[in-house]
Amino acid sequence: MLKKEEWGGLTFLALFAAYAFPPYFIYLMTMAALTASSYLWTTHLSEVDKQRFIDFEKEFRKGYKLEKTGRVKEALEWYQKLDQSYADHPQAHHLVTFQIKKLTSGKEPPPKKTASRKAQREEG
Repeated sequence: MLKKEEWGGLTFLALFAAYAFPPYFIYLMTMAALTASSYLWTTHLSEVDKQRFIDFEKEFRKGYKLEKTGRVKEALEWYQKLDQSYADHPQAHHLVTFQIKKLTSGKEPPPKKTASRKAQREEG
């Protein structure tokens, strides 16, 4: 067989690599390398930015509570106020914009949950 075909060094190297390193090993090592290098891809916030985002979350929660209690108009006004004050913070701006779009899309809010059947049986 070796005499009929023209075998180069790369061919032997590729055959040896396929024998020595099965595909699952190559896949495993590729995933390990990508996972280890993901640190370079993530965004890192400074302590000031972290604290500002925590403060934003506290203020965002107020609007969310207004929305859940059914005061959608007040929640929308609150979100618009947050949108203006956190316009320079990408994560906060994205969250507020998403909530504003959700509220202004005209969708009806989901029905409120009623008491569970077990609680209804105990009452009645």
